[in-house]
Amino acid sequence: MSIQGEATLKPEAPFIAKLMVKLLAQIKGSDKQKTTIRQTLEKDLSRLKADINLLLGDAYVKLRKKFPKCKGLLIIFDNMDRVPPTIAEHLFFDYAAQLQELDCTIIYTVPISVLCSPKNPLNQFDGNPHIVPMVNIYELERDRCHLNYNQTGLEAVASLIEKRVDIDAVFESRQELLDLAKASGGHVRQLMQMIQTACLTASTRKHPKVIAEDIIYAVKQQQFNFERFIPEEHYAFLAQVCITKNVSKDDIGQLMLFNTSVLEYNGDKRWNYPNPVVKQNEFFQKALASALAAQP
Repeated sequence: MSIQGEATLKPEAPFIAKLMVKLLAQIKGSDKQKTTIRQTLEKDLSRLKADINLLLGDAYVKLRKKFPKCKGLLIIFDNMDRVPPTIAEHLFFDYAAQLQELDCTIIYTVPISVLCSPKNPLNQFDGNPHIVPMVNIYELERDRCHLNYNQTGLEAVASLIEKRVDIDAVFESRQELLDLAKASGGHVRQLMQMIQTACLTASTRKHPKVIAEDIIYAVKQQQFNFERFIPEEHYAFLAQVCITKNVSKDDIGQLMLFNTSVLEYNGDKRWNYPNPVVKQNEFFQKALASALAAQP
């Protein structure tokens, strides 16, 4: 795609656009090319930074001529919250200074695991991070293992679907919508994934609308996805999260936050809870039973 983009850019396209397309085309090449590019850039990182700042400065001057009220440039690095924890730690801690030295305003999306690192990212970056928690669908009671649902939260999650589709035309009843909201744990991306699966399942099974069995199937598929990648030794830690409402501040805790087997909620209080589809897992249920039995 990037190589095609380079070929279709018009001659009058800005130099920075041509440069970025060419770089993307090369970076998306073979692993050997990626390694060579990475090593070359790391050898002369300060010069690369200086050259980028020259480009940004020139772009700002030209923008101010065309748009006098322009306050500056904003660059948003999206989807970096999906970078694996080890790579994210290397990037946001080892290169924290370089990431902040570009002459513009920058927004980085980062994995939640980085913000929970004992290295403390607040020591590396100016300002406080803006955390987007899950939509809280629960009534928090720290001494209660299986939490009751918060109806306001469930309605808020359900409204995300209602604003996108004609509910009466798609779902047999509103209960299917609320069941999806409960299974999502307030995680919007997971909600949309399950809705897509439920709709495709209903279509495949020739159901005129999405019914309860389509929802059950979609939730089960999400559960199976988690079962494929959750290490067996994590279930004991997940059980403890269910009991304490808090995730451990170690590599396992960070990994569980990254892979969303544990979700974070905040408001008046910050707390954690296992993903609802993980709670359905038989390995989790056995680990939870063992942890509860071991309590005094």
